[in-house]
Amino acid sequence: MYGMFHAVWLFRAGIWLFNCCLATVALHASVDPLVAKYRTATCIPFSSQAARPHSREWRTTLSLRDGSQVTISGAQMPGGRIDVFYPATGGKFVAADAGDYVYPSDVRIDAQNDLLYVKADGLAGGIWERTFLFEYDLRQHRLVTRRRVKDGKLPEVCPEVGQHR
Repeated sequence: MYGMFHAVWLFRAGIWLFNCCLATVALHASVDPLVAKYRTATCIPFSSQAARPHSREWRTTLSLRDGSQVTISGAQMPGGRIDVFYPATGGKFVAADAGDYVYPSDVRIDAQNDLLYVKADGLAGGIWERTFLFEYDLRQHRLVTRRRVKDGKLPEVCPEVGQHR
């Protein structure tokens, strides 16, 4: 009798623990601060002179809070990444490079904090669906965060000029 009671208790405790873990993961995903900052950041416009058809490309010069300029460039294509160039110093840095077959699909800026957000998605290794979010500090010239995220938790990518969400 004691053995059966103990087994049932362990089974119920296991189910309770499993449900708690699922709730914690779901809560974390819905309140992820990186996703929240990306969601509220402003879209960076696409380049008006795309080199490849059906490809998102960026080449935009922005002013930072201190008045300095930075040019954001990159493309959603093989070898695609997002670079930042500082004309005053000639410095060029990679802000986001997700690797083979995972390309930038959305670029946004938090102008109040000079933070750049990049969403990259695609088939890692040509096999696994992957989505990454990058947070790059434009003042400090450094990558703050690179995190794999679930695409379903992110807002729609920025619309192209003339399109509406």
